[in-house]
Amino acid sequence: MARQREDVRGRWEGAATARPLVRSAPRSAMFFPLVVLVAVLPGLYALTSWDLTAPGPWWGLRGLAILEGRVLDQVPAAADLTIPREARAFRQVAFQPPLYAWLEAVGLALSNDRDPLATVLPSYAAGVLVVVLVYWHGRLCRGPGLGLIAAVLTGFSRGLLLPMQQATPSTLGLAGVLAVLLCYGAHRRAAAESSRAWGWSSALLWAVLGGLALGLSLLSVGFFALLSIPVILLHQAYLRAGSPPGEREVWRLVWRTNPSLRAGALAVAIGLAIAGPWHVMMFVRYGWDFVGGMIAPLDTWIGPRQSLFLRLIELAPAILPLGLFAVLRMIRLALIDENDDPEVVGGVLWLLWFATAALVPVVWTTGPRSILELFLIVPLNLLTAQTITHLATRRVSVRQLIWLAPATAVSVAWWSSKTLSGAVHDLLHAHLSADTALGLHLALDLLIAVVLLTRRLDRWARRRDDRQRRVLGGFLLAVLLVTVAVGLREVQFRHKETNELLNLRTVILRDHRDHPFQVVAVVTPEVGDLGGFAPAGNLRFILRSALPDIPQLDLTRADDLLKLPKGQRLVILAGTETQPSYVQTQLGLERIHPGRPGSLEAFATAHDPARTARH
Repeated sequence: MARQREDVRGRWEGAATARPLVRSAPRSAMFFPLVVLVAVLPGLYALTSWDLTAPGPWWGLRGLAILEGRVLDQVPAAADLTIPREARAFRQVAFQPPLYAWLEAVGLALSNDRDPLATVLPSYAAGVLVVVLVYWHGRLCRGPGLGLIAAVLTGFSRGLLLPMQQATPSTLGLAGVLAVLLCYGAHRRAAAESSRAWGWSSALLWAVLGGLALGLSLLSVGFFALLSIPVILLHQAYLRAGSPPGEREVWRLVWRTNPSLRAGALAVAIGLAIAGPWHVMMFVRYGWDFVGGMIAPLDTWIGPRQSLFLRLIELAPAILPLGLFAVLRMIRLALIDENDDPEVVGGVLWLLWFATAALVPVVWTTGPRSILELFLIVPLNLLTAQTITHLATRRVSVRQLIWLAPATAVSVAWWSSKTLSGAVHDLLHAHLSADTALGLHLALDLLIAVVLLTRRLDRWARRRDDRQRRVLGGFLLAVLLVTVAVGLREVQFRHKETNELLNLRTVILRDHRDHPFQVVAVVTPEVGDLGGFAPAGNLRFILRSALPDIPQLDLTRADDLLKLPKGQRLVILAGTETQPSYVQTQLGLERIHPGRPGSLEAFATAHDPARTARH
């Protein structure tokens, strides 16, 4: 009996110590799937409303030129455009680095009928990668919680969702720059936590990865990718400034002892080795015209320049007060930090990144607008996420909401109300009117109401921790909900022409399968030189993608249609005020897509003479 009891006890002890079949994952492992959803779903919703906004169609034409055999240099394809202003616009886009156009060409080759949506997919995929990289930036600094909040703010950001809808290399180039800065941050963290021998190995690893990312970014957006270098150098200068006077070696000695600088030099060399040959080839062929095209791309600032504060309100109205509070708080922490706290060191990198992004448009006035805005909003989101986590963990007093909440309400009201922003603009420029008085009255009423409500909430929650948690949770939830609503609101169709052109393409493909076209003619009236406003090129891209083997005839008068050669004809009237009825009768045309009279109408050779007579 004793032996049986020992056997039973042994079996129970074995069962108690048995290892589970599947080990449960830590709670932090659930953050990354949420980040993937945040990265994929908002952009996927934006992709359903993608837009043919310039310079996207010119990038699409560039991808089609690659399919025609112009793999390295697409500038000669501008000779096929008979309208001078369109040729200039395409040439300006063709001077940009080719990586995005190569990805477009792959998508167009794999899609059915060269679907124009394939030109937007690389931008969407790169935007997803941007959100994931932002999460890794936040996780590297303080953990997955901060990374998740930063990913949510970035994934629903208007500045990211709009480029994901368009065929531009902005998100692709930004992903490369984010990867470079992430490699630098990871190297810094590994060097601080590891031995000297492993520090050199880590430096070599991150240098190779950072060099690859820099090279791909240079092949995407050119000179913009180099902005990661001053950010890293400024951060290195900050780290050296915190050392005691006896340990501040001259730069020549720092070069020998600091693995970060040597790794950075290796990364730059790798990046230049990847992207340099294409840039050298283009400079040899086109000289300073190529450099001018790189400095002044087509996606540039149009209209009056906005101040930094107004641009931030337009990009992130719900988080701007929290972001500015985070900037001021990080400056204070950077000045008093003496122990090289990893969280402060990472926050200083974001702060220097934000300062660099704010100053670049002042120096580079002709730079690409969309990617410069993205470069500015990402560090602001990271700093804001840091402040939100500090508020949630009560490292920042809830009493700070006394002025943060009214400032957030005013910022959102300014962004959403044209009456309010217009009234302040008129007041500053001495243009007083009844609308100005109404707008200022509304602004004053809103400010007083929000201040009174916030003070009353402060008195209600004072000395009651449970009430403070409710106020804090409600404020942070409101900020996140407004951020999501602002981002999703901006991804709807903003141009009716896009939908009309896509419908026109469907009609053309259907008719071309039944009765192949032999002649394609587009009638566009003569207009003066548009100066800095380049034409969109969306109609040409739609026709080229639908009928790649049929050259397009560009006409300026409807009467010139009478000289067209015989055969199955496709005629597009774009921007013509009147359409002569005798042209349609004599050419035997029927309307296949009404579009909008005076803006876009499509006709094709009729196969039913009686139907043509009725038209």
